[in-house]
Amino acid sequence: MSYERSTQEKLAIADFLSDYFPERYDEVQTQFDQADEDGGTRNFDEEFSGRERDEIESMVERVGEAFSTSKGTLGVAIDFLMVAEQLSRVDDRLDGFQQDIDRNHLFEWYENAAKTSLTLRYGGTRYSIRTVHNDVIDLFREDLKRTNFPSSPGHHTGEWERYDDLLESAFRLSSAGRYEAAQQIIDLGLDRLAARSFETRDPPFPEPLKEILLNYKRGHKGEEGGLTYQALAYGYVRTEWPHLSFRASKVRTGSSRQHRYGDVDGYYGPDLMVSVEVKDLIIDSSNVHSELGSMMELARRTNVVVVAMCKEVGDGATETLREAGVEVIDDDDLEQELDRWDYHKQNRAVQGMIHFMGNIEEDPAAVQRLLRFIEGVDAENPALAHLTETRDRPS
Repeated sequence: MSYERSTQEKLAIADFLSDYFPERYDEVQTQFDQADEDGGTRNFDEEFSGRERDEIESMVERVGEAFSTSKGTLGVAIDFLMVAEQLSRVDDRLDGFQQDIDRNHLFEWYENAAKTSLTLRYGGTRYSIRTVHNDVIDLFREDLKRTNFPSSPGHHTGEWERYDDLLESAFRLSSAGRYEAAQQIIDLGLDRLAARSFETRDPPFPEPLKEILLNYKRGHKGEEGGLTYQALAYGYVRTEWPHLSFRASKVRTGSSRQHRYGDVDGYYGPDLMVSVEVKDLIIDSSNVHSELGSMMELARRTNVVVVAMCKEVGDGATETLREAGVEVIDDDDLEQELDRWDYHKQNRAVQGMIHFMGNIEEDPAAVQRLLRFIEGVDAENPALAHLTETRDRPS
């Protein structure tokens, strides 16, 4: 079997194997480059004797057969190979391919120092498959993104005795044979385990409200001054407090005449909960009291959430408003907040803008101008069903 690895997968596998085959680490990139030239295959037939090649193929085949009922078998096979490789570096009896090694030899040579797993002791050092298995889990689940690889090391390493044939094969192989078998078994896992993927869209979702905030011309001949900004504020407020019912009037209608407090008031039943004053102006210490004095008084006298939504607010005015209990949202604040809003939340506010222009301000021309802009930034927006064919007015 030949699995074509991605660059990221190659690097992850090389990093894992370098812990057990350090002298091969510098060779890895050369091998990968050669494999790419050869169509993704290693020169398997020429590197090993026929008997060792058969042992490798048999081991990989048995892992593949067991994989359908126990994915953890793949990890246990790699565990055996890595422990055998560790021991071969300190015990000359494991030097080279040795076809006759079996379980009896192993437990004559090494003591199993664990009750529930396989930990072979040699020269005062323990070599545990459980330690290796933890690294194998990290390799597959974290580095190779195969999150359906089993994450229960105790269960699979505790059943190691079911796999005597894999254990014997791991110890029979030469160091080069173990290196080859490990790569083929890892490739088998890559081929059969689905990689975790992250849902993306191409092209990505648009950001219609942010585009309107940053790039839509607010003033236009024939529209009431401040209409666009008040419509944007209405859409924002309805989206930010969706549990409230809102009252708003046309742009040039005084709030006192309509028994409102701010330009947009939000109620829960009979109770006023939020009041927003909208100023498409630069507010500073020279005009903060004349423009927002009544809102500061409302904030001082009530527990209503009072918001001043303004184009720009100077530092002195911001301090004055906040000392009075008024929350300040200027264009920069809103831009930062919209970075946290997904498409659907932004679009909900856009629909609120359209509602304000069409049904509160009752300005169909303003609606059409906004829809023409939306067409350029969100061509699939459902509101475009109301865009007329007459598009000769500049935007």
